[in-house]
Amino acid sequence: MCTPHATGAETPPTLHPDTAQPSARTQFIRPPYLRPGDTVGIVTPARKLSEKADTAKVRERFESWGLKVKFGPHTADREQPYFAGTDAQRAADLQAMIDDPGVKAVVSFQGGYGSVRLLPLIDLSRLREHPKWVVGFSDVTMLHLALGRLGVESLHATMPGKFRFGSEETADAIVSDEALRSALLGLRQRIDTGPHPLNCPGTARGRLTGGNLAIVCSSLGTPEEPDFDAPTVLFIEEVGEHMYRLDRMMQQLARSGKLAKCKAILVGHFSDMTGQKHFGITDPYDIVAQYVRPLGIPVVFGLPTGHEDPNVALYMGREVTVTVGETGAVIEF
Repeated sequence: MCTPHATGAETPPTLHPDTAQPSARTQFIRPPYLRPGDTVGIVTPARKLSEKADTAKVRERFESWGLKVKFGPHTADREQPYFAGTDAQRAADLQAMIDDPGVKAVVSFQGGYGSVRLLPLIDLSRLREHPKWVVGFSDVTMLHLALGRLGVESLHATMPGKFRFGSEETADAIVSDEALRSALLGLRQRIDTGPHPLNCPGTARGRLTGGNLAIVCSSLGTPEEPDFDAPTVLFIEEVGEHMYRLDRMMQQLARSGKLAKCKAILVGHFSDMTGQKHFGITDPYDIVAQYVRPLGIPVVFGLPTGHEDPNVALYMGREVTVTVGETGAVIEF
């Protein structure tokens, strides 16, 4: 058993009560993997694109993988102060991609904030009838959580807004892109990580949920809250948060009893955190460790997933086996 580590917009629509229905006991549906010639639909459910966003190069990247691309009408909409179109417009783009039988995966161009505002306006249950991969991370966490409640697997992976081209492309960025391609095609079934001093050893199996920590916490008490009563492997990552807010979020997970129900925990990138001097702790992992190491379950620190490269892909909603030992950790999908 591990021990604690020493630390020195527009008017919101009326919410529909059936946005997501608890269905953890329902058999999960796995969308078909993509094949060459399939079409991916790209939408922007949250923040609008920057002026330098290059949709043509994004199209070329997917086409180099043998895939076709269809952009939603408001993908590059910049009329609103923050969002890529109104809630109704963004929801219509997303629903159209979900309903289009020719689209085999729905990819969010980028994150930001705003996906949660679409939940009352869209019918995700159509994905149980005609499953396809919903792809993204960060703000897209809310869609992953909603799909988890509906019993449909989804893909936590890099997004077109994170693609790098030409001189800006790095080796780590290439790893992120390849992880997305491989996951879409069903070629990635295992992740190996090296040892980490904060890891907790053991083996556990459960259904993978989580994503951005702030969004996971914001889902508690809503229809999208993960079903922690089912065997759960929780993944968390974060970006740009003050250290005291990180501690507060971990307090929420702990005091709500959610952490104690987890079978294993995966800790990804915690990027561009602030307030280290003010809070007196330099490494955000030290804060997370205070809450997860006493649980006596396998814990993986340093999973290369989140708001920096490399950003390896995760199949959310899938039962995974987590094995942690002295030489590192293995996550098998």
